[in-house]
Amino acid sequence: MTSALKFWSVSFLLCLPLGLEAQTAADGWSVVAEIASGDSLWGGWDIITDLDLDNDGHKEFIYSRDPVASSALVNKSAGQSVFYYESTGDNAFELRWSFKAPIANNAGNIYTASAVGDLDGDGLPELYFCTPLDASDSPPNPKGLYVFEFDGTNFPTEPSETWGFNRQDNEPFTCSGLAFGDVDGDGENELIIQSRLDNGLPGSGAGRTMMVVNGGSVDIGLGLSPFQIEFEESATFVGGVVYDPRIVDFDGDGKNEIWVFTWDFLSLAIYEATAPNTYELQVEMDKVFEPEDFGHRRGMRFYDADGDGQLEFYTAGIQPDNGSNSFVFYIGSTSDVSTLTPADVTMLGGRNLPSDGSAVGDLDGDNLMDFLFTARNGADEGTVIYRMEYKGTGSLADSTSYDWSLFYNSDNAFSDLRNLAIADIDGDGKTEVYITRANTITPEAPVVIVLESDNPVSVEKRPGVIVRDFRLRQNYPNPFNPTTTINFDLEVGGDVRLFIYNVIGEKVATLVNEPMSSGSYTVNFDASAFASGVYYYTLEAGVFRNTRKMLLMR
Repeated sequence: MTSALKFWSVSFLLCLPLGLEAQTAADGWSVVAEIASGDSLWGGWDIITDLDLDNDGHKEFIYSRDPVASSALVNKSAGQSVFYYESTGDNAFELRWSFKAPIANNAGNIYTASAVGDLDGDGLPELYFCTPLDASDSPPNPKGLYVFEFDGTNFPTEPSETWGFNRQDNEPFTCSGLAFGDVDGDGENELIIQSRLDNGLPGSGAGRTMMVVNGGSVDIGLGLSPFQIEFEESATFVGGVVYDPRIVDFDGDGKNEIWVFTWDFLSLAIYEATAPNTYELQVEMDKVFEPEDFGHRRGMRFYDADGDGQLEFYTAGIQPDNGSNSFVFYIGSTSDVSTLTPADVTMLGGRNLPSDGSAVGDLDGDNLMDFLFTARNGADEGTVIYRMEYKGTGSLADSTSYDWSLFYNSDNAFSDLRNLAIADIDGDGKTEVYITRANTITPEAPVVIVLESDNPVSVEKRPGVIVRDFRLRQNYPNPFNPTTTINFDLEVGGDVRLFIYNVIGEKVATLVNEPMSSGSYTVNFDASAFASGVYYYTLEAGVFRNTRKMLLMR
């Protein structure tokens, strides 16, 4: 394993505070918006960006608030909340809908989970909002999953469905993570539900149950118990907790996997969908870094960092009780996930601060991966976000192949930044970074902070490019959410077709179908209307035909 990189370069621009504290952002970035809590000290937690649920061209985002996440509160027992915002202009956002869970969280369990998708296949997306209730919460079998089906304009005031995970009375199932997509490639979407506290599993904080749920071909909201469990498996981890299941085809074999990261000395399980409604455990890495108890909350990210068409894995690690050591962990690409072992997990450079959330993308449009991760309440004053950018050369498993820098800092030591997202929600062509903040201190303090690049990022056709053959290039970024760029070269002109297919071979989009002259071309694909999962894009030009794979991750 490579040693941790200890040098950090800092290039800062002072930003005048929009709220109650001074904030600094990296050169070329500014704090452009803050969303305050307004009515309480509840902190921000989960965030979903790049939505356009009503298809009006104005993007939206959803975030949750959790009283347990804020150390400024004495009373942690309350129902968590979720909020739906829409962009109304440049760096302007409007609250369109909100919901507060009616069941008080008597156990004080922390952290919600959210996902968006169309489980019943009726063309109307649903919001899945999961609260981590305990068996001591009332009633004896509390419904921890709230489902709201979008009506084309907004979400309803009351849940379309609620569900208790098929548990008996007083049987704990502490929902802590959700993921959505067509996992098994059967044309039907599935919801992945993760629990971190289960009945009958010994030890404090013990348990890891992962279930795969479908809609049972029943419309959401009809009250007919539409949720059918395709797969469920539990494992015992003393002290282990889970916050973040992910769906991905990491090895590129056309079969999606479910990655489950357990906070138990860094433990990782990988399940693969081997057939419709069939899931098999492929990898079980148990306590890779014992006795160093590195954990994880919302840090798992997948990205094609070196542009070779294969994914790499990155996550930000954290030690319990805000421990003094924290690192970025890396797993290189593979053609078969079942061959992964603890030796494939590399500890990259880090920072002597605990980390929580992360985000990955291309912040400045230079085709080089940027990995952002939060660091909270540590030795440095305030709460910060660090940036790890691949240099474009060198081994991805080597810390020195990345430039490390400070991206954002608040002078308030109680800011407690948690989760991140990279997007352009207001549509001005400038990349934005969305940050949720757990400790709001006062109702006027922001729970969501928006940073924006000072310069727009655009991709244009390059005039004068000499093209010597036909070529279809890997889309970028990949994975993407929800837009990506596809580049192709035409040696000679003629009829050109560029199609998008789903995993079962159905054509779902036509990007190009027209005569074109020779040259190098760029096409943007917006997958806002598509579910998460693997897609294929095929270029046909004369006798040339080539297909590549891409991954939509919401």
